Amino acid sequence: MRRRPASGGSGGRISSQNGDGSFLQRSFAHTSFSDIGLVIKRFNDTLGELQQLGVQHVAELPELVMVGDQSAGKSSLMSGLAELDLPRSGGVCTRCPIHIRLSSSRNNDPNGWSCTVSLQQEYDYKPPESGRIKKSDVTKQHPFAPWIQKSHRIASVFKTIYDKADIEEVLRWAQVAILNPSRSFELFVPEEGAYAKETSLADAVQETEAQFSPNIVALEIKGPSLPDLSFYDLPGVFLSPPREEDEYIVQVVRNLTSHYVRRQQAIIMWAVPMNQDPENSISLGIIREAKALARTIGVMTKADKVQADNTAQWVSMLRGEKHPVGQGFFITSRPHDAQVGLGSVAQWEDKFFNEGIHNWPPVFQEFTDRCGVELLKDFLSKKLGDAFSSSLPSIKHKIHERLRTIHHQLSELPELPNNVEHEVKTSLYTFYNTVRDAIKDRRFQAKWDVLNKQFQSCITKMKPTCIVKDSEPTPLIELAASDEESTASALVAADTPSRKRPRASDSTIRPTPKRPRPESHVLTPVKNEEATSFSRPSPSASFCGTPIPEAPSGPPSPFEQFHQLGRQGLNIRNIRTEILNSKRAGMPHDIVQDEVYDRLVISAIEKWREPLDRYMNLTMELFQGLISNALIDALGALSNRMIFIQARNHLDAFIQQMEVRQRSKVIDLFDAEKYQMYTTNVEAYNRYRDAEEHVLRRVRDISRIKSLGHAWDYHPPPVEKMTEELWAEERKKLREPLAKLKEDPYATEIKVAAVVRGYYMTAAMRFVESVTLSVNSRLFRDLAAGPSLEMFLNDKLGLMNSNPAMYEHLMEEDDAIATKRDQFKCEMEKLKKAMQRINELENSSGSGAVPGFGSEATRDGDGYVFVDDEI
Repeated sequence: MRRRPASGGSGGRISSQNGDGSFLQRSFAHTSFSDIGLVIKRFNDTLGELQQLGVQHVAELPELVMVGDQSAGKSSLMSGLAELDLPRSGGVCTRCPIHIRLSSSRNNDPNGWSCTVSLQQEYDYKPPESGRIKKSDVTKQHPFAPWIQKSHRIASVFKTIYDKADIEEVLRWAQVAILNPSRSFELFVPEEGAYAKETSLADAVQETEAQFSPNIVALEIKGPSLPDLSFYDLPGVFLSPPREEDEYIVQVVRNLTSHYVRRQQAIIMWAVPMNQDPENSISLGIIREAKALARTIGVMTKADKVQADNTAQWVSMLRGEKHPVGQGFFITSRPHDAQVGLGSVAQWEDKFFNEGIHNWPPVFQEFTDRCGVELLKDFLSKKLGDAFSSSLPSIKHKIHERLRTIHHQLSELPELPNNVEHEVKTSLYTFYNTVRDAIKDRRFQAKWDVLNKQFQSCITKMKPTCIVKDSEPTPLIELAASDEESTASALVAADTPSRKRPRASDSTIRPTPKRPRPESHVLTPVKNEEATSFSRPSPSASFCGTPIPEAPSGPPSPFEQFHQLGRQGLNIRNIRTEILNSKRAGMPHDIVQDEVYDRLVISAIEKWREPLDRYMNLTMELFQGLISNALIDALGALSNRMIFIQARNHLDAFIQQMEVRQRSKVIDLFDAEKYQMYTTNVEAYNRYRDAEEHVLRRVRDISRIKSLGHAWDYHPPPVEKMTEELWAEERKKLREPLAKLKEDPYATEIKVAAVVRGYYMTAAMRFVESVTLSVNSRLFRDLAAGPSLEMFLNDKLGLMNSNPAMYEHLMEEDDAIATKRDQFKCEMEKLKKAMQRINELENSSGSGAVPGFGSEATRDGDGYVFVDDEI
């Protein structure tokens, strides 16, 4: 007979063993729970189903986790708990975790045993390209390298068997399937899969892709008199692999054990063999690191191999004096005789512990109530049921909250509308109208107007400046724009007798270094470059120079880099060379051939190409932004649908097509301008030419006066500051020195420069007007009034023939969104099933609620719970 231990005999151990009465009362104190065994079954059945549904990512479930070192007797222990005759060597269950769920048959049919084996895949296999996995690949971020966690669990039924004799083979093949993740598991189903039919199991084990997997082989076993229990059996931890290249597996297995042990709801079964020194247990160190001793049940295995002279340390452990664990220790042993059937194992173990056969030391008699797998089963079953009962309110709440979250996320991923054709046509009609409205919108027009003015200002600022000094100047003043609003400035300089004159190339681009100069003989420039700008003359002034359009205020012009392209474009000496090279022998010097004007004008106009390209780039950016914004405004709600994705891609092609066409038009305008001089706007040309000649003549006269070498303190003001009085005063100042000069030998060249600059302004204003008009009347008009966009997009979307299948295709989602919705739906179905099982557990209590639940939870038609009618 089994003897109870004496009162107070083993400290914490006694409290664990003798607490069964309070345990049952605490967990199942409900009037309808008269059959404690039935209650335990219901709780553990529900828990097992929730575990197999895979809801641990939502709420941690109580679970039993068996850990131990290699050769710790875990296979024997698992065989005893599951009542399976599994081999105790050969690596059946050492290369992946196993989840075993035991449940007694409802009808207690002695022939009603069944086992459903499934594969629970939560990790993808991602080996390095080299194929060789190193220990350094296993990191904190990738603890199970080269396995990477999936976004969700995939569960697949591998095979259901009804004969216990088949369990070993099926379990081995299931492990082979887990270790070949790139191939369909169906290939490995024994007697069914093609690979399993053609390959021996021994060869298959040696030819797996992976040596280890964190994915789970799950066994759901039902049979008469089975305990209602579920637990995880993990691969045994070890220090040295058989092969050096598998060194990484040591750390992976250790990480896997730590991963399960650290789960706060896990009840740990630590298998420690009695023929080895527990001081060397690697598993115990992992449990201590995880601070999980309070949740640990020690299971001493291989009791039949304990040495008589080594019983003291085991007794100390049983009494909680050495290596204490929170839930105490149990002792188990299995017969060595393979002929002993499972039905006789319990009897053999009872005789071993209670009748003293096989030399079981008497010192352990006080712990008889902790000896044997049958007692361990009862304890584990009750412990697991108690833990599940305590955590059920929290589990239910978390599942409910997750259901609400998924429902909200699915609401943002709407299903296909009922009338897809109407939805497509309405969306596109809205888009076309949005584009038409946007092209006429004042905000868009204002942005484009600023760009047009910046472009116009750039072209006019590129007017060629002219050097009017007929000999090498030092220093000089250039007839050029001094700022963004100037009309002209002059390059005028006096010779400096006290120094060598610079080279001709330097004289036009380099200022003279400042140095002390004598008061006499050396004249300073009339004005420095900034002071000699001749900007817009006042409308009231007697001289009205070439008007320069005012650039808009605001950020820097995107054309600023082109403003200096016309600098030093003209030089009266070069103009003379052009005239002489084009003159027929015997013709007077003042007769200038047409080709001289054409060459000089075309040379200036050819520089327009770069700013023209910049203008078209910026215009097309505005154009593309308008269409993109219209697409988002009109079809933004369908951004996950194929209609939005395809429309966006086709619109890119449409914009590119429109850009090519529009660029061709403005290039034609550019080519026309640089073909030859041509204008019918004689009035504007004459006005520009006269204004330019006035400016050129003024600066030329001052340059000639200064070239005399006499001191002259007149500093001509900028044109925009000249009043009638100042003009009269300046003419008076110039009259006397000019009278001393002979006729200007470069008078003809000055006139030619005035013609070139005057025509430049005429052509520039016409060109800018033509380019902007072309954009407005062609590019923008096609969107505002033409059918080109609608016809293009409808054709590309395949809507010209009104094919119903095409409308459905356009309302489909991209693959990523569709996959995401399917994942949400799959998860919702799992959670709804989980909630339904919890509700059934509540109903089985007779009151519709599990102890510890409040009254706010209500059930809808689908069987899952919502709080306060919210979803």
